[in-house]
Amino acid sequence: MNLEEEQNKSPQPHRAADSLQAGQVSNQFILIATLTAKSVLRYTPAGVPVCEFELAHESEQLEASKTRAVKCTVSALAMGVAAKQVEQISLGQLGEWSGFLALRSHKSKSLRFHVCAMRPC
Repeated sequence: MNLEEEQNKSPQPHRAADSLQAGQVSNQFILIATLTAKSVLRYTPAGVPVCEFELAHESEQLEASKTRAVKCTVSALAMGVAAKQVEQISLGQLGEWSGFLALRSHKSKSLRFHVCAMRPC
């Protein structure tokens, strides 16, 4: 179910301003996608494992009451236990990836998906 469908079924739609006033800010991203590329596991100077990778997604979504074919490639990064998990996954593996979105760097305007957990599909 997408956001449009949820809002049509919900008697009172969630408003971002309500969350901000309550002090709850959310940045959660979940994507069902295929692992298409990954770097060799590396470690930060503090010894934290890091793995950079790419995910490919294809689906049909409802937008403005019309079906839309969606295809995208997402740049992703995992750290710690999640990085070690990604290292063990084979290219071509479909999974449900969850985490948050952040800028690639403080000088960049492009986003990167920071994966905190992955569940094979």
